[in-house]
Parts: sequence; C-alpha cells; structure tokens
Amino acid sequence: MNKTRKITYSAVGAAIAALCVFLTNFGWLKVSLLMFAALCYYIVACKCGIWYGIAGIAVSLLIAFFTGGVTVLSSAFLLDALIFAPFAILSYFIRKLYYTKWQTALIRLAVMATFSNLALVAVWFCAKWITTIDIIAISSKLGGYPLLALVFTLLALVFDLLFNQLSIRLTKLIK
Repeated sequence: MNKTRKITYSAVGAAIAALCVFLTNFGWLKVSLLMFAALCYYIVACKCGIWYGIAGIAVSLLIAFFTGGVTVLSSAFLLDALIFAPFAILSYFIRKLYYTKWQTALIRLAVMATFSNLALVAVWFCAKWITTIDIIAISSKLGGYPLLALVFTLLALVFDLLFNQLSIRLTKLIK
C-alpha cells in the first residue's frame, strides 16, 4: 500500500471516529458509537501501521475536542481519550491472541483485565478532578470500589470479546 493510500485511510478513519464521538453526545447508543470509533482506530492501525493509527487517533481526538470538547454534559471525549483509543492501540498489539485457543485466551483475558482496571482508575481520578460529584460516596452506596471494579472488568471482557470478533470480520472485508 502506498503512502497516499495510507494517509487517506488514516484521514477517513479519523473523520468517522470523530463523528462517532461527536454523535455520542446526542445519541442513545453511547458505548456502541465509541466502540465503532475504536474499531476505526484499530482498522487503520492494522491496515496502514501503528504510526498511522496513532496519527488517526490524535487527529480524531483533536477534531472531537474542538467540536464537542469537555463539557458538563459530555463525557464522550474523555471516555474516548481514556478508554477507547488506548484500547484500540492495545488491541493492535494483542491482535494475535485469539479466544479460540485457551492459552492465548487466558493471556488476552489477563491483559484486558489489567487494562480495564487501569482505565477505571484513570476515569475515576479524571471524574473526581473535573466534576464536583462525590464519587467515593456514590461508589460506597453501590458496594464500594471493589464491586465497581469487578463489574467494570466483566463488562470490559465482554466488550473485548465482541470487539475481537467484529474486528476480525471487518478487517477481512476492507481491502
């Protein structure tokens, strides 16, 4: 693939991902749109290389910031920057660890559980820093941070399984 085509793929992926992040502010399917944005990042990285993928993420985040930004009503930009964009990069590096073999599935599960807990901590501190909501009081009413981390980890593992299956099919379709 020549350089012009790689730049075009990266630009189109960044534009679609930025549109998904922007539409997340208005739609009901928030996680689905952010998942699609992560898929755009991942596909660009797989088809064009990791540096084009990272450039696409940077451009997408800049576009999303300047169109929607960090507002009181919108958490889409922060979720994309803290969870979904790093998830796409991590998925690129562990793309050969499939869920079809139990050895690679265990490694992938361990990597994703670690990532999901690190992402939860990042979101936790950013939410505490940006908003005036008492997050500790809310989490203690829901069972505390350990229960919140367990639920978030389980949801992240299901998300990774869906993302993995969808990304395998989509990368085969795109030439």
